[in-house]
Amino acid sequence: MQDQELDQVLDVFRRPERRRSTVEERLTALEDKTAIREVIMAYGYLCDARRWDELLEHYTDDIERVLGGTLAERIQGKEALKEVYEAPVLPREGGEAPPAAELNTYELRHLIVGDMVRLADDGTTAWAVAAYSMVASKGEVPDFVRGQHEGAYVFEFRKVDGRWKVSHFTVFSENARNPLFASR
Repeated sequence: MQDQELDQVLDVFRRPERRRSTVEERLTALEDKTAIREVIMAYGYLCDARRWDELLEHYTDDIERVLGGTLAERIQGKEALKEVYEAPVLPREGGEAPPAAELNTYELRHLIVGDMVRLADDGTTAWAVAAYSMVASKGEVPDFVRGQHEGAYVFEFRKVDGRWKVSHFTVFSENARNPLFASR
């Protein structure tokens, strides 16, 4: 994601959301924000469980994922994203990542915190930001290994057939600094 794109998204969070004037509007806003937060939590749990088909149900068909930070990648569409989920790579400059077969042997645990959700006035688009920490581990004692990295998510949502779905998200990650995923 270019700095200009990020600034546009983050501008949403720099100003207060429009105050809902009726009880019905407030209730709808609360329900929408709860549904969006549930999608964010499902993202973490389904990634950890590697349940890709279920995860993809929470995305629009034109989903775009962007990696920023120590990784760099842009992927568009459910099918392309599914391929990357099933055979992960950690694209980076100046080094190779562990092979996909090795990456799939790690146990993963996402901790997603500090989310902020903003709803557009149109009732069909929204944005959310959240911080995360991910722990990857593998093996048994005494060969147990563990690595951790942190980052942030910027999600864009669209309401499709009454359901909130992720239409675009950027992962700002320090993944390349996770000792388990270090360049070889």
